[in-house]
Amino acid sequence: MSPATRSIKQSNVKPNSNSVGPTRLKTRVARANALSTNSSKAKASDKGSDSESNYSEESMDSPQRASADRSKEGNSKTAKRKKPEQSQKSRKKKSKDDKKETGSKPTEQTTTVRSMDDINPAIIDIPHPEGSPFADAVSPDTLLFMADLAENNEREFMLLHNERWLKCKQDFTDFVGQVMEHTRQLDPSILECQAKEAVYRLNRDLRFTNDKRPYKTFLSASFSRGGKKSPFAGYYLSVCPGNRSFIGAGLWSPSSAIISRIRQGIMEDPTLLRQALDLPMIEEIYGSKGVDALESDDRLKTAPKGVDKNHPDIDLLRYKSFVIGRRWDDQEVVSEGFLEKVTDAYEALVPFVTVLNAWTG
Repeated sequence: MSPATRSIKQSNVKPNSNSVGPTRLKTRVARANALSTNSSKAKASDKGSDSESNYSEESMDSPQRASADRSKEGNSKTAKRKKPEQSQKSRKKKSKDDKKETGSKPTEQTTTVRSMDDINPAIIDIPHPEGSPFADAVSPDTLLFMADLAENNEREFMLLHNERWLKCKQDFTDFVGQVMEHTRQLDPSILECQAKEAVYRLNRDLRFTNDKRPYKTFLSASFSRGGKKSPFAGYYLSVCPGNRSFIGAGLWSPSSAIISRIRQGIMEDPTLLRQALDLPMIEEIYGSKGVDALESDDRLKTAPKGVDKNHPDIDLLRYKSFVIGRRWDDQEVVSEGFLEKVTDAYEALVPFVTVLNAWTG
């Protein structure tokens, strides 16, 4: 007698007991064998059937079932993690397909190719005096190019008209060189440098503006005792079609340290500055003299901080820039003798510049 049979007999188990008897045990063993046989047959049959696959999976023993569940769960999580990536790839692919369907092309392929004659005409009439261009004036072609640029302010225009631009730039640079040479005889403190070093770039700084036009519509240059980028008072000129050319001198928006020195000099003794502003030559060329000759766009409405609004020199202390200048019309700019007019305009301002630099430097 087997140990299991002996154990059952010794326990006196009744037929109606909830415990498993020999008969029920044999029945369960038979069912298990039958299930095992069916499972083997199911595996050997077509594996593409979902119902048979599920059935054989459910007939596994618990350790194998747990392993399979973990495997399925892992695969499911992997699939869930990959789903966004697959979705993103599909979106990109769909986007590319949409572009192909709509026939969109890169920007370079859709850019319209322009010819040299395909430009917006200048709306400003440039004078051409008989005998121009003159050696002591700006060429009319220089003003005409700047007028065309104002109506076609784009890089493609500059590429197509690069030869015109180079001639324009050279003409202006040559004129600046003559102005510097004559003005240095009046103010020896002006730094000796090549004319091209005094000329400003035509390209605009587009970093902090919504206006994305690439070029300025005027030519400009400045020179002083420290060069165009120095903090000293100096001389400035710009050529702009439409009667907007400008000749002037002084200090444009100096730093707070510089303006503090100028105000300190004014409060100590404003005599020299007032004398420089009262020269008859200033009134003759610029139309007014004294404080009225100063450009009034950049000044305080009241007194500077720490200064009594009733100060006797408050009319000077309110200024944040000290500039005297005037505009010249296109006819003057391209006519013979313009160089002499510019030199005379600077000569009137040499004492004014000298006083400012004595305080600042």
